[in-house]
Amino acid sequence: MEAILRQGKSLHLATTGLTLHHNQPQRLESVAQYIYLAAAHAEAVQLSPLPVLQTVSKDGKRQQAEPWQVADWQAAGWRLCETEELLEPGAQVLVIRNMGLGDVLMLTPALHALSVQRGVRVHLATYAQYLPLVWGLDWIAGAYALGTDYGPQRFAAIVDLNWAVEWGDEVKDVPRADIFARYLRVKLTRRRPYYRVAPEEHRWARKQLRMLERPIVGIQTHASCPQRSYPPGHVLRLMELLQADGYRVAAMGERDIGQMPVGVCDMTGVVSLRQAAALIQQMDGMICPDSGLLHLSVAVGTPTVGLFGPIPPRLRIAGYPRCVGLSGAEAAGCVPCFDIGAARCATYRCMQALSPQVVAEATKRLMVEKQLSIRGACKWHA
Repeated sequence: MEAILRQGKSLHLATTGLTLHHNQPQRLESVAQYIYLAAAHAEAVQLSPLPVLQTVSKDGKRQQAEPWQVADWQAAGWRLCETEELLEPGAQVLVIRNMGLGDVLMLTPALHALSVQRGVRVHLATYAQYLPLVWGLDWIAGAYALGTDYGPQRFAAIVDLNWAVEWGDEVKDVPRADIFARYLRVKLTRRRPYYRVAPEEHRWARKQLRMLERPIVGIQTHASCPQRSYPPGHVLRLMELLQADGYRVAAMGERDIGQMPVGVCDMTGVVSLRQAAALIQQMDGMICPDSGLLHLSVAVGTPTVGLFGPIPPRLRIAGYPRCVGLSGAEAAGCVPCFDIGAARCATYRCMQALSPQVVAEATKRLMVEKQLSIRGACKWHA
């Protein structure tokens, strides 16, 4: 495997002795070099080829090979195995993916298709905090925290998707769920993420919300990064507009955004990931920036309005039922700049340009279209 420094003049890894110079390919010689570059310098360094574990075969034996080891294995008489020949019915297959909550959920349709279409036993490795997302999915044979010992010898095939989407050519043109499907050699039959609320979680959420009048709309107060977050002032104004139209507003997220309007049910920072999913399932509508909770809301079947800025909505929510994506990029005169470009923007004007009035009206239209009463009581989700 080779590394090319795209940003900056030079980069020296003191712990491994590797030095990269701008636009000068450098061969990686150790796993430590790859892990350090992938984790700490993903935006500045391009790795080639994509870091996907390969399987090599010789005399009926198979062996997992890191990308930088493939040439040496081939020189010793081993051949690369095609992915299809490793995905035999009943085979144990491990899929590895880093990144965030939304990525894990967007990956689930492809994982389900892999299980159904290939008849294999699907295992997933991701960040430990996101493992609860796949609890209760009976077609997931196992889930493991990144950085732990997966026992690679147990698997017929390992598909390493760490950074694969980010370094691919399709990232700005193809919905992420479809990219995952291509890597796993499957065809999607649905794009809505998979998630299961347990019966006890369902009962707990109903109890928590039973004192609130219907209809209830949840608003996520922030995204994981500022360039995707809806401005706090806009969020507070949106709450006021929805309250004026007869909605009961519940604030969701890991942190608050200051003094909220009187009557808002503030649930920020007090519920776990699975508790949040159960609560969202019981709501009549949900408003989220481009974040993991957006995909979670769609997964549990709640009508959802997504707020987008630097990334076009179609690349994240294409094919999502009962989901509307709003973007402020056109009103701001912006072109999609994605996360790297947005990181250089000091104003996040695309999110600023998305007015609370527009968001409120879109929310009301979505709920009316799905025959949800604006002022009357609604049935609880089954």
